[in-house]
Amino acid sequence: MNIRLLLLAPLLLAAACASRPEIRLTSEPSLERALDLLSSAPQGKPLVKFIYKHPVRFEYSNTAGLCAKFSLKNGKIFLPLDYRGSDQVLALALARAGYIYRLYAEIGLEEIISEEEELAALYQARVALELGLTNADFAKAASAAEIKNDFCTYVLENSRYAMAQARKEALTPDTDCQRPLETLENQRVWLDKTRQAINDENFYQLMYERDMQRVRKGAMPVSEAMKNDARLRGMPTYDVYRFQRTFYDRQSDIFELLEKAYAREIRLDAAWRAEHQGAIDGAREEFSACGLPE
Repeated sequence: MNIRLLLLAPLLLAAACASRPEIRLTSEPSLERALDLLSSAPQGKPLVKFIYKHPVRFEYSNTAGLCAKFSLKNGKIFLPLDYRGSDQVLALALARAGYIYRLYAEIGLEEIISEEEELAALYQARVALELGLTNADFAKAASAAEIKNDFCTYVLENSRYAMAQARKEALTPDTDCQRPLETLENQRVWLDKTRQAINDENFYQLMYERDMQRVRKGAMPVSEAMKNDARLRGMPTYDVYRFQRTFYDRQSDIFELLEKAYAREIRLDAAWRAEHQGAIDGAREEFSACGLPE
């Protein structure tokens, strides 16, 4: 009987494994290839592993805008269809969006802000260097100029300039890409106002105005903003006070986590650049004419 059980054990284990649902991050073959490519890069492998552990769905966007669009409450990230011509460019777009998603999942900030885009730009450039992208790779994808320019800034200038460029893009109005984004500094100023508003009704207005800003950028439906406002105003006074205190403490903790992550990632990038100076020098030759008229 024991021997029979020993013989059956591997079969039962195999059957159990087969019954587990396979995690699919996308239904698009081109995005699957891009994920495989991203996973082949030393910088990309841990990110892809994280995304499989905390799944999010990648799809192509059917709206205008050369940027990733996040619907994280629905577990979806939309990428520009124009990048489909190059698996390499798609891998970079996935890298940047996936990096921002990981920050969202680990830190808990409800919206994408400029500092996340700045760090994501550095990460995207490191992945591009590890994958050995060339001018020909960028030429295969329509409208890849912005990704290429960000990469060139990282290679031909330095990380500080690359972050400044990413910040400029994030703060430039673009309704198709839900921009301008907020900055951490602006978020802190707004949070301090909510703290000062505990003893009056300004708190309701501050929360409503924040949601309406998201509505105007296309990051939230107006129905959700109205529902949030009605729910908050319908709370008993004591519950509102408790909500305010809890909300302030939680947001403060999130901002502190993001500040620490920001400083840590900059240090990691500096160490990576020092270790891969040869790859950077090689890319400088390949992209020496970047930004010049063709």
